[in-house]
Formats: sequence, structure tokens, C-alpha cells
Amino acid sequence: MEWLSNLIGIGITGAMAVAVAVNPGGVSLEPVVNGISPLPTTQVQPTAPKRHRIKLTVTSPEDIKVLQGDRVEAGELLSDRTAQRQRLEAKRNQLQIAINQMSLPLAPIPEPPPPSFSREEVAIAKARNEIAAIEREIKAAPPLRFKVDYLNEVHEQDKIQKRQRLQEKYIKAQIALEAAIARLDAAKTRYQQRQYRHSLEIARHQTNAQHQQYQLASLMNQFQEVEAELAELSIVRSPFAGRVRRVKILQQTDRVITAEITLDVKKNN
Repeated sequence: MEWLSNLIGIGITGAMAVAVAVNPGGVSLEPVVNGISPLPTTQVQPTAPKRHRIKLTVTSPEDIKVLQGDRVEAGELLSDRTAQRQRLEAKRNQLQIAINQMSLPLAPIPEPPPPSFSREEVAIAKARNEIAAIEREIKAAPPLRFKVDYLNEVHEQDKIQKRQRLQEKYIKAQIALEAAIARLDAAKTRYQQRQYRHSLEIARHQTNAQHQQYQLASLMNQFQEVEAELAELSIVRSPFAGRVRRVKILQQTDRVITAEITLDVKKNN
């Protein structure tokens, strides 16, 4: 039985030597108890942060709202073209005011009052009636008795004076008629001139309305262009929480700066 005990001791010693040779360091081994070796223990290394790169397009370095080393939360602002946005918003407000003013309708052109020639027509009718009455008086006047004017001047003085008064009255009535007709013609001329001026005002009104529509369309186009430019000025927010590792300018032209923000995002265990 002694040889069997020696054999078991040699086997255990050999197994321990093999275990030490396979893992000479870094893994601690517990002594074998009852022929059972314990599992090796390892040290857990800390999780390295994940890097996330975000490209930005801005017009000024001031548009980048974070610096290297800043901590950011998810959804926090990274960049915004503040100066350009303010300029475009101010321009949009000015255009909106101009559009509102240009949308106001033009004052309508009033129609000229209808012509009224009643005063002149009444004066003409009165003058003609007076002439007709004078003509009837002249015809009704008694004739002179003598064929010699001298005798009539001596013996028919009253008749001659009456004829003279009727003749003067007739001439005045003719003058009054001609004046009334002239006033009527002048009134008609003034009305025609008003009609002509009104037609010119209508033409100018139509031209102004067309010009207003053209300007309004131009303002609307400018307003839509500004709206489109504002829509392109997207605000960039951080998709994750973490720390800004680096802010790097990749490219710069006259008006555009391309930058890259490297964000260290810690992995969840």
C-alpha cells in the first residue's frame, strides 16, 4: 500500500506544477483542496468613452456655442448662426411691413358729377322768349302815317321813340341770348375737360395698380427667399450627453466655416 500513497502524492504535485506553468502570473490560484482547483479571477477594466463627431456649418466662430472641455447634455445647443439669423429676421420683418402696406387697396377714383346745364338752358329759353315777345310788339306797332321821314319826325315822334325802344330792347335780348349760349358752351367744355381729366386719372390709377401688384409680387418673392434662408439655418443640438473633446475648424471660405465637434460619450455599463 505504500507504493499507492507515493503515486497519489506524485500526481497531486504534478498537477500543481502544470497549473503554475500555464498561468505563471496575472491570475491568482488558490491551493487545491480535495483535488478541486478554484476558477481564476480577473480584474474588470473601466469602459472607455465613445467618441461622436458632429460637423457644423457656420458663418462666424461665435456661432459655435461650446468650447473644448465643456460638458453638454443631450439636446443642448452646439451651434446657431445668431448674427445671420438676426439679420434675416430683421429683413423679414421689414418685408412683412412693406407687404402689408403694399396690400392696401388704392383709393378709388370718384366719378365726376353728372353735368347740369339747367341754369344756362333756362337763360337761353328766357332770352328767346323775350326776343319773340319783342318781335310781336314790333309787328303790332302802328305804322307811321307819312312816307317822308321828316314829317314823321315832326308828327309821329311818339311812335318813332317807341320803335326805337323796342329795337334797343330787341338788341339787348339778342345779346342776352348769345351770352346764355356762350355760357352753355363753356359749361359743356368744362364738363368735357373734367371727363378728360377723369380718364387720365383712371389710366394713372390702373398703371399704379399694376405697379403695385408688380412690387407686391417682388416683395413676396423676397419674403419667401428670406424664409428659405432662415429654414436652412438649422440649429445643431447635441445628440448625446458627454464632454466636448475637441472643436476643430475643417475648412473656411469667405463666408462659410466648416467645423467638427468631437464629443466623448460615456458608454452605459
